[in-house]
Amino acid sequence: MTDYTTYVPITYAKAVFDPTHTTTLRNAFAAEMARRFARLCIAIKNKIVDDDCFGLNEIKLQINIGEFNFPRSAEKVQAFMKWLQQQVDEGILSIKVYEQVGEAIDRAWTNLYIVDSYKRGIIRARYELQKAGFSNIPSIEATGGVQMSMMIPVHADRLGLLYSRAYTDLKGITAAMDTQISRILAQGIADGDGPMLLARKLVSTINGSGMGDLALIDKLGRFIPAARRAEILARTEIIRAHHQATIQEYRNWGVWGVNVLAEMVTAGDDRVCTICEELTLHNPYTLDDAMNLIPVHPQCRCTTIPFELGVDTLIKKN
Repeated sequence: MTDYTTYVPITYAKAVFDPTHTTTLRNAFAAEMARRFARLCIAIKNKIVDDDCFGLNEIKLQINIGEFNFPRSAEKVQAFMKWLQQQVDEGILSIKVYEQVGEAIDRAWTNLYIVDSYKRGIIRARYELQKAGFSNIPSIEATGGVQMSMMIPVHADRLGLLYSRAYTDLKGITAAMDTQISRILAQGIADGDGPMLLARKLVSTINGSGMGDLALIDKLGRFIPAARRAEILARTEIIRAHHQATIQEYRNWGVWGVNVLAEMVTAGDDRVCTICEELTLHNPYTLDDAMNLIPVHPQCRCTTIPFELGVDTLIKKN
C-alpha cells in the first residue's frame, strides 16, 4: 500500500496555480471522501451514545441492555468491529453493480473521479502536442471524441490499474483505522469509559480531534487521521490518473511517427517543493522515465508537456 503520510506540502497564502487544471475535480473527490468519513463518525456516535450498544448508561431499563453488551470485553469488541466493517464497506468502500452491454459489472465509487481525471489527461495531452507544433496530430473531436480514445486497449488497461490502485490504497487506510479503533475500544472498555468518552475516542481516530496520546504516528512523528489520509489519497490519485493518461497519449502517437520527450512542469508558485523543483532541472525525460515520475509525492500538482527542441525536431530517446 502506498504511504500517503510521508509528505505534506506546506501551505502558503499566495494564490495557487494548477498546471493540470484539475483543482475542481481534486476538491470534489476530497470533499466526497470527507463526507463519507463524516457519516461514519456520526454512525459511531449514534451507535455508542444514542443506541447505547454497550449498555454503558447508568440509568436504563432492564430490557435495554445494549446490542453488544456481552459478558466478555472481547465479545463486545468483536461485535462492534463487525458492525463497523459493515459501515465501512457500505459507506466508504461501496461497490455498485452496473449494467454494461448486458453484463453486470462491479465498480467502486472512486472510479468516477479517476476516469474523469484520465479523460482530462488525454484531452490535455492532445492539446499540448498540437501546441508544440505537431501538425499531424488531429484534434480530439476529429478522432471521435475522448470516449473513442478511451476505447484503445492500452488506455483501458492503464485505467483499470488506476482503479485498482486507488481502491486498494483506500482499503489499506480503512484497515489501519479499524486496527486503531479496535485497540482504543478495548482499552476504553477496560478503563470503564462512559459512552460519550468512548465515542469521542473512536471518532477522534477518524477525524483526529483530541487524540492526545492515542494518536497514530507517521514516520515524521505526526498524527494523520484516517479521514485526512483518505483526502490526501484522493488528491494524489487525481494527479496520477491525469499524468498516466497524458504520457500514454504521447506514447500512443509514436506508432504514427510522433516522437516526443516529456518536460516536467511545476505549478510555479510558493508551494512547489524543492524535490519537484530539482526534478525540472533534469528536463527532458524519455516517456519511459516520465511514466512513473508524477506524482512525485502526495498532493503533487506537477504535469508534463512535450519538450520543445524545435517544431520539427522533437524526438524521443530510446
